[in-house]
Amino acid sequence: MNSNRFLSTHLRSDKIPQFCGSHLITEDHSAKHAVLPHTHEDFLELYYVYSGEGRYMVNNQFYDVKEGDIVICNAGVLHGEDPSESRHSRSYSVAISNVCFLGLSENQLCDAEIVPVISCGMLAPQIGELFHLIYLLSYDTKNLHETCNGLSLSLLLLTYEMILSRSRHTVIRPRSSSSATADRVQQYLDAHYREPITLAVVSKSLHINPYYLSHVFKNEFGVPPMQYVMKRRIGEAQNLLADSTVSIGDIADHLGFSSICHLNTMFNKYVGMPPGKYRQSRKNMQE
Repeated sequence: MNSNRFLSTHLRSDKIPQFCGSHLITEDHSAKHAVLPHTHEDFLELYYVYSGEGRYMVNNQFYDVKEGDIVICNAGVLHGEDPSESRHSRSYSVAISNVCFLGLSENQLCDAEIVPVISCGMLAPQIGELFHLIYLLSYDTKNLHETCNGLSLSLLLLTYEMILSRSRHTVIRPRSSSSATADRVQQYLDAHYREPITLAVVSKSLHINPYYLSHVFKNEFGVPPMQYVMKRRIGEAQNLLADSTVSIGDIADHLGFSSICHLNTMFNKYVGMPPGKYRQSRKNMQE
């Protein structure tokens, strides 16, 4: 297959994908600390299970994942783990921006009807080493950024090719009409989770009885609305702690916590360690 022809056939010619970064989650860290649901607005993320297994959530659907699986996390799509689930896996992630496949929204690799988990099959060892190599080279982006760009583009196109050639596409079942209320509530919570928010505020804003609202939402998503809000805040806090130098106080303010103490308490409850220690543990994994 001619690579230039493939690129021109599937990618917009005015957009060149750009490598944004790579992370490693070790087996020990994975077993102790879940990465709670969060989103990335400006890039998509390819998550690779290098060893072990677990469950991963994308767009409120949970999938069993195992060694050799790639999970596609499109930009703007909620993804992460459930802290109540046991995990023990080594995983890598590669973030890529400026991705524009023809027929898809920016920074998307598949549409919402396609299951976002790809089994690499016989190619798993080689693809795993590609993720590992990109991670190692990302230490020196000053000199190796273009190399990381090229390898990430190859990984992106290879994943896209596996989507196209997958003989059996498992289609996500459409949500039932009874889920419409829960969907409305989720959309509201995703838009306002950084704000001071209560069940009464949500109920009044959506003109839905609070008891019915809470019942329908928990039935659909497995947690009460306010717990969903807290998990969203903690997931976004993890993301900022891992990928930025924003102070913990500013993170608390940005995500709607009443104080640093409140953030510390909730973060420790859901992640198992305070934010400062979590930031250091993620930094240690990258060294």
